[in-house]
Amino acid sequence: MLAVLLTSGLVFSTGHAWAQDQPAAQPQTQGQAAPADPKKEAENAEDQAMLRLLQEGTQALRTGQPRQAIASYDQIIATYEARYKNRKEKVYCGSTPAETLAYMVLAASQKQSAIAVAPTWAVAYFLKGFAQFDLQDLPGAKASLERARDLSPYNPQFLIELANLYKSEKNWPLALETYQAAKEHSAAFSLPQAKATNEMKAQHGIAFVYSETGKLDEAEAIYKQCLAMNPQDAYAQHELDYVTQQKAKQAHVH
Repeated sequence: MLAVLLTSGLVFSTGHAWAQDQPAAQPQTQGQAAPADPKKEAENAEDQAMLRLLQEGTQALRTGQPRQAIASYDQIIATYEARYKNRKEKVYCGSTPAETLAYMVLAASQKQSAIAVAPTWAVAYFLKGFAQFDLQDLPGAKASLERARDLSPYNPQFLIELANLYKSEKNWPLALETYQAAKEHSAAFSLPQAKATNEMKAQHGIAFVYSETGKLDEAEAIYKQCLAMNPQDAYAQHELDYVTQQKAKQAHVH
């Protein structure tokens, strides 16, 4: 079941990158940075501990121990749920400065107070979804991935994996909507090492949904676009061949 979500080899490397490269906490965007105080210092220490747990969970997931991975992710999730449960502001998790800023703009457009924090919390939900898929817990995986999406609604990788889940359920409208959102946000909000893959996978997903829902011309156009960008795109070539065959069958019938 994990293979359904493993759309690229980036999932584990990206999990490690988040765990290793993110600071303990990104500055909240409201006002100037506050001077150090005991509470903040305790939170920073806790954030570092959560990053270590994220690394441990990702390693467990990589080595085929999903239950152990979930145990680590659940500790992270519980920590941040407790920390922010009484906050009146909307809490977002941003993986890049651009993503963080976008959430503040989104909140302002909705006349909503918001803060942005480091992505550890959202990533824990995201990777927990993989582990749950590995254990064939589809409802749990969907709930975890949707929670990751709620915390980071512009994160392209979260959106792509959630769309893949909707695709596995044959929920074509929701899959298409989510792939399209991933495509929209890939250029601006992908991690550098994931940008090209995110854009490609979003395009693949959109075309697949079009193919499955009878929009063969639209699917054909996207696959041709993918091959124009990358002639070595074996998936796009395979699916384009399928679409061409389907169109030929339709023409023969008519």
